[in-house]
Amino acid sequence: MYEPMLRSSTAARSLYGEFADSAGIPVGRLIDGEVPRLHPVFLRWLRQLAGMLAVARVLEEDHGAAALYGGISLGELAALRASGAITTEFVVKFLHERHLQDVERDEAIGFAFVPAPEDWRYYEQPERMTVSCDYGPVLGGAGRMIMVSGLRSALESARTEGPADLQVVDRALAHQAYHSPFREPGRRRLESLLKRSTLDRPAIPVVTSIPGRYTVSSGAEAADALVVSETQPLDVPGLVEASRRHAPGRAYVISSFLRQLEIDFHAPTEYVDDVWLERKFGQTPS
Repeated sequence: MYEPMLRSSTAARSLYGEFADSAGIPVGRLIDGEVPRLHPVFLRWLRQLAGMLAVARVLEEDHGAAALYGGISLGELAALRASGAITTEFVVKFLHERHLQDVERDEAIGFAFVPAPEDWRYYEQPERMTVSCDYGPVLGGAGRMIMVSGLRSALESARTEGPADLQVVDRALAHQAYHSPFREPGRRRLESLLKRSTLDRPAIPVVTSIPGRYTVSSGAEAADALVVSETQPLDVPGLVEASRRHAPGRAYVISSFLRQLEIDFHAPTEYVDDVWLERKFGQTPS
């Protein structure tokens, strides 16, 4: 879906070029296809980030500079890059370190909508699985959306034993736990990378879903947030509240998944997803 945007926007093409150069691959391979020397999950992360940041540049072409950036999980990395706190080269290095397999155990992530008043804390079983992202009450309070991380065997069992339908993500799309104590070896590796790196002060405020670090206003805070995020569960209601304090006039949410959740961002909200891209740029010719 990004090809029409790339044909229309010089800024978006430039962003894709930055990512392709930093990853050492042809830009066409970043847009589509396989890269034999890159793991499919790592390549998918690169594509997600390039896509989010390219769309952000298009929005700024149309509406002027953003007053605030925010993000969840990979979106936090995108927000820090868009704010100028980190470079594209650093993003690629960071993703490479994060992707490395630390142990032989089979990990996974899954998503569940837990209807009210079912106990979503069932998924907090630290030796087996944990709630790695709490999206909070969604769909007008009908229930809670969570992301669960842990051993694939535990998540598979929870499909039938838990209080909700847990959708376990295929290995080809996610082969590690995220924002989970299982990621402690990766946290130490990323901490080492950040000690060798200098991050800049964000030129534009950044809000995250990392408890205790909802607002990032310096390079040191950005580095701290990236390390802590590796093992600490994310809290989307905290991000929403931090954003609310900045009183944005309008929110542009680059995510089709968040559109489905109907989260109240306390501002007029426009969802930027495949529907938006098709409306603005048209379909990719077959």
